[in-house]
Amino acid sequence: MNKFFKILFIFLGLYFISCDNLEVKNTSFSRIEIIGPDEINIHNQIQIYKDSIDYKLDNVIGYSEELYTKSDFDNINFNSSLGNLVSDIIFIQSDSVFKRQQNKQIDFVLQNHGGIRSSLLKGDIKLTDIYKILPFENEIVIIEVLGEVVEEMISFLKKETNPHPISGLSIRNNEILIQNKIIDSSKKYYLATNDYLLNGGDNMFFLGKNTKVYRLGYSLRDAFIDYTKTNIRLASKVDDRFLKNE
Repeated sequence: MNKFFKILFIFLGLYFISCDNLEVKNTSFSRIEIIGPDEINIHNQIQIYKDSIDYKLDNVIGYSEELYTKSDFDNINFNSSLGNLVSDIIFIQSDSVFKRQQNKQIDFVLQNHGGIRSSLLKGDIKLTDIYKILPFENEIVIIEVLGEVVEEMISFLKKETNPHPISGLSIRNNEILIQNKIIDSSKKYYLATNDYLLNGGDNMFFLGKNTKVYRLGYSLRDAFIDYTKTNIRLASKVDDRFLKNE
């Protein structure tokens, strides 16, 4: 047996010595795709899910009377048709939820110009259109603020280059009305805004000076969708809710 192993050892040694001068002539390789039944099944499931989402997003849920945009404002009429539509819808929808949850009513709405990302074209309104207008996952929050904070907010809004959407509030130079009443600096108001602005978005840090916050668990987009499904035909216009340089 020992003799056998000696012979085997010598043979292997000679073999490896003889291979010492071997050179690699080709380093190319090819990729071989291995797709099993599980991978095919997953792909099919994803495609079915995607088709279902595409179908739902293509559903017509309303009608727009005209083209509404956030850019049809000027230095006097400092509000836009789409901004007014969005803020008015937020007022109606959030007030209903706030009443149901807290038995309270909101006083006015403030949203941000930059949160509106697309125009609403004239004609059928599909879910995908609303997702383009309000693509962010921002939720409606109601904050309790003193009139003096609202006055600080008004000063900020007057200095802005673009009009931030408002509803329930009118700003006409030095006349500030909330629900058609002159603002009271010592009174508490319920303001419907969004969680982005609540956290200081767009430099609106004054909203952090609130006395209480109510989270509705209701997104801006869902509010717009729910309103559209109920009212079907949407209409809006630039009005006198925010006037500058009268």
